[in-house]
Amino acid sequence: MPIDRAAAITYATKFWNRACDDEKIAITPGWLPLADQRKHMHAPASDGWEVFFVATPTTKETAVFRRTVNGVVEQKPHVVVTNDQLDDCTHYVSRCVVKEGIKVTETFRANELITSLIAADSTKVLAERVARDEGQKIIDSSIFKPGDIIGFYNKSKGDRYSHSAMFTGPATSTPGVVGGLTCHSSCRFGGLTKDWNGDADDGWFLYELDGQSYTLIHFSEDDAALMPSTMKWLAGWWQVDKRFYFVEERGSARSTTRKPSSARETQHGDSRAYLFQGKDQVTFIWRSLHGGGAIQVETWAAGINDQTTVKVQIGSAQVVARRMF
Repeated sequence: MPIDRAAAITYATKFWNRACDDEKIAITPGWLPLADQRKHMHAPASDGWEVFFVATPTTKETAVFRRTVNGVVEQKPHVVVTNDQLDDCTHYVSRCVVKEGIKVTETFRANELITSLIAADSTKVLAERVARDEGQKIIDSSIFKPGDIIGFYNKSKGDRYSHSAMFTGPATSTPGVVGGLTCHSSCRFGGLTKDWNGDADDGWFLYELDGQSYTLIHFSEDDAALMPSTMKWLAGWWQVDKRFYFVEERGSARSTTRKPSSARETQHGDSRAYLFQGKDQVTFIWRSLHGGGAIQVETWAAGINDQTTVKVQIGSAQVVARRMF
């Protein structure tokens, strides 16, 4: 089944502030099926009762049964799940990914989901455990698309991924922030959150926290393929300022400070880039092979006549890449 980003966003738009369609909620001890809760609280789905995640000025988000009858919102007096037990973020993201057409084992454990997506053949890890400002470079490049996934790595929570979210595209409610996200626990959707619970913090980074870093995972199935004509002149060794790039025909590259002695050298390098085909350019997104560090986004002019030198834009600077071999 081909990737369907629109289906993932449609699903997220419906379920971002309520329980998922599989009728269960992830809580700290494990899964909470809703069938027993419906029976206990006399809240059958046939009567319009749904589980929503709500918050008040004095109470953190809880799960409750709600319905709307003749325009009037009714709510059961007892909560389904209290805030201290609610842990539904990765369950929700898993459901979004499945609707997108990605094969993944559904789980409520963020570390399990993110590490499996990192290892998947269908993904490209554009940033791994980087600071928020470095991740913003990926968002600004427009390579990261709605339906892609963000993993939140936290040293203070066992040196692991402790939260996950899905990218929804440009935010509309947070001035100065490019990119929104959706998640549960607490529920957010870029541009919708403030009207629901008064919280305007729905940008992609969600929040700043000491010891926290971000991994940005891109589903690559619908990327524009690098044209054979592009790869014919781009593949090989290039010198860019004081670094040396080896560009592979499969659409990736390595970077090193050690000058190669011949075209046969292909393996060494401390950074890796994925290449993305545009109309008039090829975008390189560089990251450290060891995780963390800085992200570098470069655009190389495509379709030029002189294919031994290429104009390269790196941030506000323009440099020249020169072919070596």
